[in-house]
Amino acid sequence: MAPSIVAENSIVVSAGEQDQSLTDRNTFATRVAGKGADPEKKALLSAVTKRIDYSPKIGTELHGIQLSQLTEDQAEELAALIAERGVVFFRDQDDLDNSEQVKLGKRWGPLHIHPLVPHNQDNPEVIVLDSRLSPPTRFNTNDSWHSDVSFEPAPASFSILKFEEIPESGGDTIWSDARTLYDELSPAVQAFLEGLTATHSSDIFKVLTQSTGRKTFGKLNDSVHPVVRTNPVTGHKSIYTNPVFTREINGVTASESKWILDYLNNLVVQKLQYQVRFRWEKNSVAIWDNRSTYHTGIPDFSPFLRRGVRVTVSGEKPYFDKENSTTQAQGWEVKAKAIIAKQEAAGAAKEA
Repeated sequence: MAPSIVAENSIVVSAGEQDQSLTDRNTFATRVAGKGADPEKKALLSAVTKRIDYSPKIGTELHGIQLSQLTEDQAEELAALIAERGVVFFRDQDDLDNSEQVKLGKRWGPLHIHPLVPHNQDNPEVIVLDSRLSPPTRFNTNDSWHSDVSFEPAPASFSILKFEEIPESGGDTIWSDARTLYDELSPAVQAFLEGLTATHSSDIFKVLTQSTGRKTFGKLNDSVHPVVRTNPVTGHKSIYTNPVFTREINGVTASESKWILDYLNNLVVQKLQYQVRFRWEKNSVAIWDNRSTYHTGIPDFSPFLRRGVRVTVSGEKPYFDKENSTTQAQGWEVKAKAIIAKQEAAGAAKEA
């Protein structure tokens, strides 16, 4: 029986015969984490000592929270906050080791086992992003925008990423808001896209298996998902295609498919107002909602090294609910009016 290939620090980089069916464990979420949480998030936010919103619509950093010590109510409220803000950041999470990271992820759903990326030998749900591994250009940083494992029948809901070793400079990660992308399209284009599906493929990993000779930990899937997706926590619509895993738009010609995908992908890259950028520190953690965001690592840290570990929570089968979906813009309009009213009141008080 062919053994798996294990690198230093118990990192499994290639499957042996005994673990080529690990991904058979992958399954769908049976509930929507965060959907029934307190909308005011009192249990979570009462413990926060400092909150930094990176932009009005996406990205929040919370201080005073240790992820390994969350109560059940706090964990549910955090899931809701991540769905609302797209990505939430934490610093100084020294005690969030692999087992605690797995424990946190399992609070929100079943954990995904990646078919190719190296993982921890004891916890195959924990994938390892270490620039010492080969080939570093794909396993350890990614300069292409994507939503994690969108090729799976049950793609990622949340991803939890912690960096244990960071470069002296470089290596930031950027997230982009797929809800804003949808909201800023014209109504005619929105309606057109809402009627389409797209095929998401693991072709990039199939190429890697051929070029490296590595054995996979299970099947490399292709899946069909709606182009416009409903987030089950917020009800907001977002564009659910990405440059890495979306192979084609279904039901149109090849040239039309390329035109649609190129247009959407270019918006993700070019529209800076959709984006937030995070500068990692040792033991920082980012948790994001793959149903409403894209992200990309920046491969600018050579010759420095970095090492991170990620746990990926499998979500529901992607769907679009035309009757019950809303837009982020509709909810934001109410918040914007409240912010303007507060600013005007502060100005009037200052003049008085």
